[in-house]
Amino acid sequence: MYCLNRVAVVVVFVLIVTGMLPWAAVASSESQSSIEQDFQKARQAYLQKNMNSAAEQIQKGASYMKAEAAKASAKGKDALTLSAKELEKLAVDVKKGTVTSVKKIEEPFSRAYLALAADSHIKSTESWAKKESAKAGEALDSSARYLERGVAWTGRKVEAGTKETIEKSKDLSLKLKEKSSVIAKEVEKGLKETGSEIDKLRKRISSKIQ
Repeated sequence: MYCLNRVAVVVVFVLIVTGMLPWAAVASSESQSSIEQDFQKARQAYLQKNMNSAAEQIQKGASYMKAEAAKASAKGKDALTLSAKELEKLAVDVKKGTVTSVKKIEEPFSRAYLALAADSHIKSTESWAKKESAKAGEALDSSARYLERGVAWTGRKVEAGTKETIEKSKDLSLKLKEKSSVIAKEVEKGLKETGSEIDKLRKRISSKIQ
């Protein structure tokens, strides 16, 4: 197993060095999985009535949101900052034992992903306007994945149209990252559809995060 792990690390390193796998893609993937792990651990700890552990994991999520707010787009910064504050308060309340249901933990997690998806979508749109295809692709991929998790944390079934839009966004982001030939109208349509799904999620959940 140790040898296999070493081989995997070497393969990733070679892909990065050769330019086939950008550092940004690796960092983005790791950061996205990191906050999801924090949220999952927080939920599990809460259900096990380990409030101190749950609060600690939620605080990690708040720290992640603060870090994202520090490098956010001008339009996305406020929502990320509000989400960080909401998670900080949630951590305090969980530790006090005043949070009465797991749903009250899951909803702020969904709102956090909404803020992340919106900010990434803004970055993708701005990068595309500057004709920075690779950056637009990276941000669009992040937006789609954040949106997917945001919907999942609502506890509701993902609508067929939403699922289709997310998958199409992932495919489009790959083309952009690889700098493949894409039609401008295709990109603009993809960005518009992803934005519409983000707006749909915003209307579904609490208006605390705009």
